[in-house]
Order: sequence, then structure tokens, then C-alpha cells
Amino acid sequence: MKVHALILAAGFSTRMEPHFKPLLPLPLSEGRVSALAAVCRLYQKEGVSPIVVGGNRAEDTKREAEGLGAAFALNAHPERGMFSSIRAGVAALPPDGTHFFVHPVDIPLVRRMTVRTLLEQAETSGDRPLIPFYRGESGHPPLFPVSLARAVLAAGDDGCLRDMVTSASPLSVPVADSFILRDMDSPEDYSALCSLAPGQDTLSPEEALELLDVRHVPDIGKRHCLAVGAVAERFAQALNEARASRGQSPLNPSLAKAGGFVHDICKGERCHEAAAGRLLRTCGLVRMATLVEAHRDMTLPDNLPFTERELVFLADKYVRGKWPVTLEERFHSKMELFAGDDAAVAAIEGRMKRAQAMAVRLAEECGRAPAELAREALAE
Repeated sequence: MKVHALILAAGFSTRMEPHFKPLLPLPLSEGRVSALAAVCRLYQKEGVSPIVVGGNRAEDTKREAEGLGAAFALNAHPERGMFSSIRAGVAALPPDGTHFFVHPVDIPLVRRMTVRTLLEQAETSGDRPLIPFYRGESGHPPLFPVSLARAVLAAGDDGCLRDMVTSASPLSVPVADSFILRDMDSPEDYSALCSLAPGQDTLSPEEALELLDVRHVPDIGKRHCLAVGAVAERFAQALNEARASRGQSPLNPSLAKAGGFVHDICKGERCHEAAAGRLLRTCGLVRMATLVEAHRDMTLPDNLPFTERELVFLADKYVRGKWPVTLEERFHSKMELFAGDDAAVAAIEGRMKRAQAMAVRLAEECGRAPAELAREALAE
């Protein structure tokens, strides 16, 4: 496939005056960039070529686009609305393209995993348009076969893309990305996106739960993931209660919960924890990857504080299936499974001792036994 992304940046930003939406800065985890840069880089990282469609303040938009290595197409009549920008972008598509995304620049926080999911689906969906859905609600960016371009060009600027898409039997594609629904039409929207932007490389618990469904995790595995997430969240809450009394920085219980939800997302694959880390990293979810990629075994040096990463690791050790267990119960069952294999039993004993040491430290820091906290979490 040869795929392009039409990035629509020709509008007048009327509700954002005096600001110009394509050039508004966003504080992403990797640094502060313009909304246009955020969207262009999203596609470039996935091998998709961006074509920026400008109109209002065209020279400013063109300068930014070309500085990002993106192509530029001019909509000479942006006052005619979004469909006129789509037509201008479609007219600029190279003749050898196979698919094209349509992405308004004011929806700037869409994640790489959404683009990748749509690209993977396009390999087998023929000429059907693909519409991303998050928890039953459609969002951006849709991905279209180039065959739709002819209908777009044949229509006038008052054409309706929705009608064209409906007649082409679109396919709904579930994604675990709430940002497909978040735009910045107003200063309040922009302020909210600025608050959310640093967390683009993480998932909320709701998104993490959706990712389990997108990845078709079996129900038995999902129940375990939900239990581990609940315990990791409870560990974080207990530590925060203790830290507050000492004036220390808090942990993020929601992040710990989300990490627990996805820790076994690659269960069944060889070295599943490392596989989960690779999957999440390649989707741009770097902080999520750090939470799960070593949850089989780890240590915490005495001079370093607990983070959500260690809590996901330890929570997993206090859950068997969806039920709370002690560390001894969890590891002794493993030893029984490998009875007769002295090397395997010794390795399991080593992992148990490291988990026990971390559990002792958690108990000392929060004043509660981890096993008790796990039972509380799973009794709710």
C-alpha cells in the first residue's frame, strides 16, 4: 500500500481568534510542538506521507508544513468549507497512491496505534472506507481507498463526504484511543487538550480496557488483568496516603490501574512481558511499555522510590486468576508445577525472594500488608 494523509488546516479558526489552530503549541511528552507538527509526525512515524491543505494564512501553514517535510496543497476558497479542503487535498494525491486518511488539524492527539490499526485493517478490507470507533462513537481519522477520490473530485464544493462514504459500505474499526474524539474548536477545548497532551504516551484505564478487546484478549485473561489493575491501583492509593503525611510526591493510581489492565496483553507469546513492551513502544505508548515489560521479575534498589511500574509487578504476584493470593501461594504453585526440575525451582525461588523483599518495603512505607490491600481491592 502507498498511503497519504490529507491534513486539513485551511480553516479560519474563528472561535479561537486571535490564535491560529494549526500553529498552536501542544506540550507533548517529547516536547512542545505545533498542532500541525504533531499530526504530521504522527503519520510520518507510520510511513504515511502527509499532505497539508492550507487556505487561511496559507503562507504560514506552508512554511510550517515544508519545515516538517510534508507536502502542501492550497485550497483557494477555504470559505467554502471543509469539503473544499478535502477536494483540494485529493487533487494533490500522487497517481500511485492506494489509500488516504482525512485528518482535521484540530484533532491533534490521535495516537500511532490508531493509525496502525487502520493500516492493518486496510490490508484485508478491499475498497471499503474505514472509520475508527472508540467505545461505540466514530471519530477521526477515517481511511479511504483511492477509488473514493474520483467521487470526491466529481462532486462540487458543496458535496457531502458522509453520503459518499455511506454508499461505499464503510467498516467500523474499534480503537483504544479516546483522542479520536477530542478536538479544539474553542479556547476551553484547547486548554483541555494541553492538559491531556503530556499523557499521550499513556492510556487511561478505560482505554486500557478497550485495548484488551481490540487485541481480542480471552475472557479468562481479561479477568486476571482487571484484578491486577485493581490491586495495583489500591497499592498506589495506600502509598499516596502515607506519602501525603510525609509531604512526598504522589503516584498516579489511574496509571497503575491501566498498567495492570494491559500487563498480560501479549500472554501466550514467548516472553510475553517483553512482547507487550515492544507492542506498546511501537505504538508510541512508551510509559505504558515501561510498566509492563519487566513484570515477571524485577528488583527495586533501596535508593529508588516506588513507581507505578513496581506496583504493577507486585500486584501481579498477589493475584491468581482473578482471586487474591499470598506470595507464597502464588510461587509455591509454580514450584509444584516444575517439581523435578531443580534449575526451574531455584529460579522460581529467586523470583519469590525478590518479590518478598519488595513486599516488605511496600508494607513498611504504607503501613499496610500488601496481601491485605489486595484482598480489599478484589472485594470491592
